[in-house]
Amino acid sequence: DETRKGAALMHGTAVIIPFFQREPRSLGAAIRSALGQEGAGLITVVICDDESPVPAETELSVLTPKERAQVILVVQKNRGPGPARNAALDAVPPGTKWIAFLDSDDVWAPTHLSRSMAALEEGYDLCFADALREPETTTHFQNAAFEPGQHEPIGALPGLFALKGDFVTLNIAMSPVSISTVVIRASTLGDMRFPSMAFEDLVYWFEAARRGARVAFDETLQVRYGRGNITITENWVSQRELQNILSYHRVFMSFAKDTSLTAPQRAILEQRIASNRELFSVVTLGLMYSAKLPARRIVVDFLALDRLVIGAFLKAVLTVLRRRLKRSLCRRSLPA
Repeated sequence: DETRKGAALMHGTAVIIPFFQREPRSLGAAIRSALGQEGAGLITVVICDDESPVPAETELSVLTPKERAQVILVVQKNRGPGPARNAALDAVPPGTKWIAFLDSDDVWAPTHLSRSMAALEEGYDLCFADALREPETTTHFQNAAFEPGQHEPIGALPGLFALKGDFVTLNIAMSPVSISTVVIRASTLGDMRFPSMAFEDLVYWFEAARRGARVAFDETLQVRYGRGNITITENWVSQRELQNILSYHRVFMSFAKDTSLTAPQRAILEQRIASNRELFSVVTLGLMYSAKLPARRIVVDFLALDRLVIGAFLKAVLTVLRRRLKRSLCRRSLPA
């Protein structure tokens, strides 16, 4: 028992960072925001270099020897953010009590870990917090229409809450959980791994919910996101946005195969799937209107996944034609 306690003290929290960057960026800032946590005990940062064009070792050169001693670096062939997180999870030191996730271009507030730990110490398995992606002015909770006041205060610290309701339904509807804000209890969720598909974090939260994880959250802003996230697009009418919609649809369709969903959960999921078909159709039409053909591979993959998108596309085309006809008739009816 004393040996296990010593191991837990030595490796209190492991911070998981997947790394893939085409340009030198801010890995050093992310690491220092993790190592500089107030009142969080000893921290080990575990990085997986996913065959990054800019090697992680190069970025680590900005660290002091003391800082570098707290970093474990794993290198693997490129497989994507999910497998990179998994490789880092596999390298977590024995005896680790908490596991936290942080992307390489994000930074934590100095109190993030201590506040999450205060919630987890009350018996919870997963804690998440609010985040802001600069230069946006609305936080992730606001964008997800997540209302902290509808949940139960924990009492350990002001701003900490126990999540009320069904975590499965919450993640199907509009998940308020963003990856770089999450801290989990290693003994209950530390063996979970991410899938290789995009939006792998949403699948992870879904699996945690299915396991019956006890969930808490911090309503305060504890994480600031950089601009390197793979899901960001500057223009919604783009091939990249179309790929993002396809990736999101894969997640929804994988959820639909879950036979344990309740009727209300399935109804919400079917609504999300229908909305995603419509969005895919609208972006496809937008590309065509801009004299750009949507990538054949993306369209074929979406059709293979869900052929009902054909009906959604035809409906979108008819909607556009009706609007154009209405505008044309209005112009003709105007006096000369």
